[in-house]
Amino acid sequence: MATPTPTTPQKSSYGILANHRYHVAIDGIEHAAFSEVSGLQIETETMDHIEGGVNDRVMRLPVRSKMGNLTLKRGVVAGQQLLEWYLDIVNGYLDTRNVTVIVYQAKGDVLVRFEFLQAYPVKWSGPQFAGTGDAVAVETLELAHAGFLQLSR
Repeated sequence: MATPTPTTPQKSSYGILANHRYHVAIDGIEHAAFSEVSGLQIETETMDHIEGGVNDRVMRLPVRSKMGNLTLKRGVVAGQQLLEWYLDIVNGYLDTRNVTVIVYQAKGDVLVRFEFLQAYPVKWSGPQFAGTGDAVAVETLELAHAGFLQLSR
């Protein structure tokens, strides 16, 4: 019986993002290790335009784009810097900070960097406690921002 010939993985000029190798940095906040980052999205609203004499189609034109909120989740730690930041917003003090999400390649080099500009908290969710559970207590922070830049290495 013949043994199968091992194949060599193909090298690609494109870096593939691994969703588990990342780091989040927030201006002025230490200990910002997050287990989940989501909400990296842009959505463009469109408007239908009906052109006179063109009866076989409707043109769809871009109108405006909006950025989704960035959602950060982490296990509750001793410091309450994220909640304190949000409470500043609740009390009328607009404290914007830049947030950086850095994605790494498997060998540790920076693959891509996202800079979220002028971010501030718009929602905070504390952990759920249960006397019969043993799950990790998780807090969630949702951030609005003025836009983001994608910077390669």
